[in-house]
Amino acid sequence: MNIEIRKSKVILTRRLAHDENETILETLSHWANGHTEDCGTSSKLITDENETRLQNFSNGANGHTKERDIKECIESKADKPSHQFYPFSAIDFISINLSLVFFCLDFLTDMLLAKDYYDEGMIFECALTSSLVAASFLVTGILSSFWHTQEKSHRNLCLVFLTFPFATIERNITYAYHGCRSKQKGSNAYYHYIEMILTDLDASFLRMFDAFVESAPQLVLQIYLILKEQENMESCGEDIEVHSHILRLITVLSSWVSVSWSVTSYYRALCVSNAMHTAQQRTLLAAVGYFMWRVFEIGTRVVALVLIILMNPIIFLLTVVFHYIAVVTWSFATKVKPYKKLHENIAFVLFIGFVQVFSFMNTIFGKSRYHALLYYTFFYIENIVILILWIVLKKESFCPWIYHGAVGIVASGIVMNLVFIACFYKVCHPKTGII
Repeated sequence: MNIEIRKSKVILTRRLAHDENETILETLSHWANGHTEDCGTSSKLITDENETRLQNFSNGANGHTKERDIKECIESKADKPSHQFYPFSAIDFISINLSLVFFCLDFLTDMLLAKDYYDEGMIFECALTSSLVAASFLVTGILSSFWHTQEKSHRNLCLVFLTFPFATIERNITYAYHGCRSKQKGSNAYYHYIEMILTDLDASFLRMFDAFVESAPQLVLQIYLILKEQENMESCGEDIEVHSHILRLITVLSSWVSVSWSVTSYYRALCVSNAMHTAQQRTLLAAVGYFMWRVFEIGTRVVALVLIILMNPIIFLLTVVFHYIAVVTWSFATKVKPYKKLHENIAFVLFIGFVQVFSFMNTIFGKSRYHALLYYTFFYIENIVILILWIVLKKESFCPWIYHGAVGIVASGIVMNLVFIACFYKVCHPKTGII
């Protein structure tokens, strides 16, 4: 296959295989010394930035693509040192450990709370809490297993089965493994460096799936159950079961942090994978700023959704369905096509539509400011209308501390979210650094 050798910057990416037996001869351009070299071994597609863009989805990106094998092409470059623009660092190690801690804490608190519901005879609440955890394991396990079949056609099925329920943990451990190996001098260092970056993207993408399938709905459910129980109490604030409420609050907090962290982690991995050909500064300030942006955005949205459930569950369903249809229609109208196959694009749009019920995700290539402005205008009009309805309709029927607390949380959350968005784009936008 004829490959035009270019001296421009390149992006290395992995794409979904159309045929498990298909292999393509390609090249890896060597950007560290400003030149490119041919690789004569089988590898997946490695293309010029002007020919194929890394299709991802999240803020400032467009879709999530996969190439499952990086073979001898990189390993054969042992005697030709390649520069690692984003070497595995202590911050990366801390980040991966935080991801694992948040995931395990979220799972553990959910299971303890489900057991607590069961012990108290709250079977329906136990079933809802447990089903969300099971659904997240099922979705992430299927997705990770599909990726494994793309990576190797003869993957050990027993190993895939054993890691199925903990696919997120397995991917994060693989990322840490490649990161540590990339620090060792040897023939495979650069191979492990590339695998580290792309596995980080896989792991973060999988964690975000888990977060929005399990943690976000869990957050809505548990806050609703807490407030509904308080509403039904004859004497507000008295005779509270301390153990149960502390466990619920820990579950709510872990789910909230888990969702916000998953989006932050994915966005960071996305920026690194999209800028593999250039050296940009990664700053802790940008990571913290983006995390706080998502904390206030998701937290405010969840509380607003809970308030509308408390007012009228039917209105809640209509609001969510209307929002979902609107963002999905917008995605189809803007011709979002991160994948080549039609059914994959449809599945992507349907999932990202659910994510955008809670949080903004950019799905278009290029400048996203107008897309974000349109989304946030729609997003905050909904939140403000919900807040006004709560103030008007629930003034007399709720405990004062819950009533005023809900108003304060939603109102202050909207303000703080806008502040952190403005600060992030002003100070920490990827044009000046990578989180």
